[in-house]
Amino acid sequence: MEKQLSIPPVTMPEQIPQPLPTPKFQLGQAVRWACVPTSDFGRVIGVVFGSEGSVKAIGFHYAIALDESSPSFADGIASDWGFEDDLELVGAEVEGHRPEKAQ
Repeated sequence: MEKQLSIPPVTMPEQIPQPLPTPKFQLGQAVRWACVPTSDFGRVIGVVFGSEGSVKAIGFHYAIALDESSPSFADGIASDWGFEDDLELVGAEVEGHRPEKAQ
């Protein structure tokens, strides 16, 4: 069964910086959530600059395709959005193993 990417409410901020800052992560890079115990991980598949509706986090938000070995993938979650300050790059991935924190 093919899983679909759902898009949460992301809105344009009242003021957009001129020029926009450079995104910390690029499409295709492997990242993980650094600030949560489950430490889900995957690849960046999209990026938007905006303000997430519930927490008003203004900046880059990244669409992440979760790795099949990521903890939330087992719960049926194929993708998620992460705020730039909550993500970090991961080292080389080994098939079937959880990636370690980048040095």
